[in-house]
Amino acid sequence: MKKRHLAIALFASSAPMLHGAAFVYDELIWVTENSSFSFTDPTTVFYEIDSDSSGLFGASEFQGADLGSFTVGDELYLTGEQKSDKDNSTDVIGHTLFWSLDGGSTFSTLGYGFQSDLGDGNQVWGAANAGNLTSNILDGLGAGSYTLSVWSTVTTDGVNSDTTIFNTNGGSNYNATFSVVPEPSVALLGAFGILGILRRRRP
Repeated sequence: MKKRHLAIALFASSAPMLHGAAFVYDELIWVTENSSFSFTDPTTVFYEIDSDSSGLFGASEFQGADLGSFTVGDELYLTGEQKSDKDNSTDVIGHTLFWSLDGGSTFSTLGYGFQSDLGDGNQVWGAANAGNLTSNILDGLGAGSYTLSVWSTVTTDGVNSDTTIFNTNGGSNYNATFSVVPEPSVALLGAFGILGILRRRRP
């Protein structure tokens, strides 16, 4: 069974989504088949989840993307990174990535750590460089089609700004689909079983 991994790294640039004295911008999603995340891995593909921009850094839209097909028992992970800007005495104290399956009310989170200060209130927060990942998204999933929704937030101290800045695609989140198929051995056993039944039913 080949294990495939999806790692999502959020970057956050030139067309910011303004919320008071703090904002998040230029978010990208990175997809990779390697469990050890690397930005330079040849299997890594990136998407954007920025509703204010299009084609950021040549990235495709995550919204509406088909992430491919996985086998029951495979693994799928998310990680991320994004930038924020702050001014007017506002302090950014956290970034978080959220994900859920099939629009359910239950969601999981991945907290981002502070990475670097870019000056003029711009900062980089993330989990990708540290190699931190979510739990396995495919854990317990049977064969079928699924929708993966992602969104992110910035948390501030509430001084001259909302305490939570949302990147949610206008409340609809960013949604991509994928499918899970049975392991080949299971599918073959099922086919052989059907053939056996048909043979027994022959007059």
